[in-house]
Amino acid sequence: MVSPNIRFRLGLGWLVDNQKPSFFFMRFGIYLLFCVLFVGPQARAAQPDQATTAAYATCRTLLLSDTPYATEQSYRLTDDVKYETDANGYFKSLSAEGTWPDLDYHSEMRSAWRPSWHLYRIMLLCRAYNQNYDAAWRKGIHQALAYWIKNDYQCSNWWQNQINVPYAYSSIMLMLGKEATPAELAYLTQTLGPRVAQKNPTGQNKIWQHDIEARIALVNQDAAAFAPAMQQMQLVIQISTGEGIQPDYSFHQHGAMLQFGNYGIHFVNSLLFWMKVTSGTPYAFSPEKQKILFDYCAQGLKYTIYKGAMDKTAIARQLRENADTKRGKNLYDDFKLITSASKTDPCRYALSGFEQPRCPTLPENKSFWRSGYMLQTNSNTFAISVKTHGPFVKKVESINSENLFGAFLNDGVSLIQRSGKEYHNIEPLWNWAMLPGITADTTSNPASEQAFKSDNTADFVGQVSNGASGISVMMYNRLGTKARKSYFLVEGQLIALGAGIEAPTNTHLITTVNQCFYNARSPLQKGKLEKGASWVWHDSVAYIFPDEKQRFHTNISARKGNWQTVDEASGNSPAAGSVFTVYVDHRAQNSYAYQVAPGVSVADISRRSALLNYKILLNTAQLQAIQTPSGVMAVFYEPTTLGAAKDKISVDKPCLLIRQTKGDPHVWVADPTRKLQSVTLVINNKKVVANLPQGDKAGSTVSVF
Repeated sequence: MVSPNIRFRLGLGWLVDNQKPSFFFMRFGIYLLFCVLFVGPQARAAQPDQATTAAYATCRTLLLSDTPYATEQSYRLTDDVKYETDANGYFKSLSAEGTWPDLDYHSEMRSAWRPSWHLYRIMLLCRAYNQNYDAAWRKGIHQALAYWIKNDYQCSNWWQNQINVPYAYSSIMLMLGKEATPAELAYLTQTLGPRVAQKNPTGQNKIWQHDIEARIALVNQDAAAFAPAMQQMQLVIQISTGEGIQPDYSFHQHGAMLQFGNYGIHFVNSLLFWMKVTSGTPYAFSPEKQKILFDYCAQGLKYTIYKGAMDKTAIARQLRENADTKRGKNLYDDFKLITSASKTDPCRYALSGFEQPRCPTLPENKSFWRSGYMLQTNSNTFAISVKTHGPFVKKVESINSENLFGAFLNDGVSLIQRSGKEYHNIEPLWNWAMLPGITADTTSNPASEQAFKSDNTADFVGQVSNGASGISVMMYNRLGTKARKSYFLVEGQLIALGAGIEAPTNTHLITTVNQCFYNARSPLQKGKLEKGASWVWHDSVAYIFPDEKQRFHTNISARKGNWQTVDEASGNSPAAGSVFTVYVDHRAQNSYAYQVAPGVSVADISRRSALLNYKILLNTAQLQAIQTPSGVMAVFYEPTTLGAAKDKISVDKPCLLIRQTKGDPHVWVADPTRKLQSVTLVINNKKVVANLPQGDKAGSTVSVF
């Protein structure tokens, strides 16, 4: 239970949440009634109250400051806005007509729309003018605004017209304060204001709408408009299966689509800004709403960062240069604002790759079952992620000429990281038909309309996790290729099994184990283990292939690429590097099995150090299972029995299961179909009924005993 007197210190001042919104709005309603009864019509239109005046002052101060609260943070981290110089440089290059010669004001790009950069450059000028109060700078600002107002540029992408432009322009008006002219203010209220309302907005899009409404209200010192904007913004902060924060603390937008690194990070940026603006006023966000947001940060976003960078499969569609590290830095700034709370455990918000206190670093399995996303991580030594999609989780989108090759990015992609550099800026060099972990025909075109319009139609896609280990499973049926794919994440390793693999032709059908940058200082080595098992080692990661009949290949190639092929807004930006690939050939075999162990030396392999402590029990289209030092992990695609004689497990329905036999016996079960009420287990003649989670928790793990 959160104390009603809780205080969070966020950056520049105290964020006081000792007054619930309902109490404030009751007071505010009495205030408005007083205005209607006792104040004349002209005065009522422009009467601020003390709280609104305070919010206006704080908002303007933050916009003029050089802090993470500054308006552009969300747009700079996604490269929707780029600054090539500072305010002084842009002042010098501003023409007499109020334009910048290097900007394409007639750009038809839908993302990183160049005309909007005109407004963001004015913001830089305003911030500098607030320091120098130079009349020439003031004149330049008004000339640049006049040029924009005269042309009223609009984009074919609604988001630019209804969110980005009003967002930036209203911020400029706040920064100018009393120096904004009547014509400039009229353009905001009469031209841009009517464009802001969306039709049935949800999630972060709804936050943006009310954010802009709040800015316009503060420009006009309009308490009656500011209050409902704050109220509506708080209503979005909830845990639900709609768009926004999910019951597993992942984030959805555009339907059931994982959006941690896009809308999900903007969500935090926006709300921290308004929590600070309303701090110490009756508009302050309630402790309950703050707790939801902060829990989302600590139990969701935090896990996507390894060695200072966000996992590529969590970023969503805006895969641009340094996209991963920019998001890591952005979250670090956000988390510093949160941890400035006087009684906050710093370990709760500690991010891998950044300065942090001494915190527990035990391996941890994190299951985002609502989003088909699983992580096995130790914040300092390794990170393994798996991203799937199916009937309950949509694959990542490609719109506005973004993510142009990523049709297979959620098809069981499994990323293995040690240094954090394995995939940093690899996008222009990747073979997108051979992404790590996927099973695909290498002749398929991942940029084709056919690929993006297709989906995995199989209905057995889900996860089971006990917090230390987990299984991510994806029955796969897409573009004629079918497979049963299981990823066992246990004790810092990945064991991947595939069975029942079929396609119209298997000539070019492969499963990619990894495709990452090649590290020549830690060169490729190969060898054999007993009983025919083979191993490959590169850059402190061991790849074990237990089946001597399995055909696997390695490749090291020097590649050249261009960011523009991946993301149109990135422009002509060449890239080059050496890429290491290891993959399994399916011309003669319709299954695969491999083990990936990060943080292993060649000497460890020769000593068999813990690498062979995992036994593959079965790898068929009916059942995939492994034995670990602590028990058994299994994927039952149908009712069947695992084991024999004195040690066997039977299930009456398809399910995922983890059985712990070491120490206290324990069993965890999950239903990937999200349809079942229960599963009956028989473990060594002991019958147990597992009642499965329902409603918002359908598909999550249940502890049986």
